Amino acid sequence: MPTQTHILLIDDDEVDRQAVRRALSASDLTWVLTEAANAAEGLALAGEKAFDCVLLDYRLPDADAFDVLGALLAPRCGINAVLILTGETNPETALDLMRAGALDHLSKAELNPSGLARAIRYAKARRAFLAELEQAKREAEEKSLALDALNRQKALLLSIIAHDLRNPFQAIIGLSDSLSRTAAQKDPAKVQIRAQAVQEAAVQAHALMESLFDWAQLQMDSGNVELEMVDVAAIAQEATSVCRHTAEEKGVSVSFDCGGGMVRAHRDMLATVLRNLVGNSIKFTPAGGGITIACEKGTDGRFVIHVRDSGVGMSQQAIDNLFRIDRRVTTPGTAGEKGSGLGLLLCRDLVERMGARMEVASKVGEGTAFSLVFEGLSKQ
Repeated sequence: MPTQTHILLIDDDEVDRQAVRRALSASDLTWVLTEAANAAEGLALAGEKAFDCVLLDYRLPDADAFDVLGALLAPRCGINAVLILTGETNPETALDLMRAGALDHLSKAELNPSGLARAIRYAKARRAFLAELEQAKREAEEKSLALDALNRQKALLLSIIAHDLRNPFQAIIGLSDSLSRTAAQKDPAKVQIRAQAVQEAAVQAHALMESLFDWAQLQMDSGNVELEMVDVAAIAQEATSVCRHTAEEKGVSVSFDCGGGMVRAHRDMLATVLRNLVGNSIKFTPAGGGITIACEKGTDGRFVIHVRDSGVGMSQQAIDNLFRIDRRVTTPGTAGEKGSGLGLLLCRDLVERMGARMEVASKVGEGTAFSLVFEGLSKQ
């Protein structure tokens, strides 16, 4: 079935409008004609509906044709195909109209079905071309913005590597040199202290590299994530097993309240997120405090995994900057633990890759709660 061509005719003369109707009826176009007897009515219709082209009378009683043409071509109307119907024979007038944005001018005296159909087809094709051009422009701008963001992330990543990764390695070099001299002096106590410091610096460097590589890989990986129904309690128990020794040494309890909750997620990604969040909570929870991993199923199908702690909490300003790599701030834990500042960024990105979102609630001195919200993807 031929595509309908939607045409707006703005002409105050009923005889001229009738002539246009006759020409359209005799043409091979499939058309829908909307008529306006004056400029005000025509502009109102152009602002309300989408038209493939506008047939505009050059001489209207209530407005100048150039003003109406400009209004039709303005963003509010969004018309980009206007044909002028004129009784004028002055070529300068026709040229001025074309310069003002009209696609063509048609003589009322010589109006015929084939000529009108040809002009309307051209106008419709131009409208489609301009729409495609605008879409391509928007896509190019979006890609340009994405590239700019990628370049900023790359620069920040390099600055992290240059600054943060250099520090622990410099410490390792300095401490290992001191360790060599201490060993030569045969002082076991000092050797043990230096060796412990070297180990801590190496562990810090390794943790930073792991976070950097995981985060960078996630930025480059644009493939689809395959999700499946997974047992949250089992993943939470397994993922946090590596943290329990640290929690026990610090005197922090870790408990679970997940029941038999199932959620549609990526098993490894969810495990990584829970491991990072629990590790972060241990870092900021003092001895005697506790961490709870709990699940909550809403009546609307939402499934929420909460990681709550009774730690030191955060200010609203700190929360606002949590997921901004350009404002990455590392804060020592309650026992002086160090971090890379990238763990929560990694968690946020992993959660979003699974189609969920991460929420944070915290108050200074009252602890922190991270919530992973899965919409309509769960069952219990």
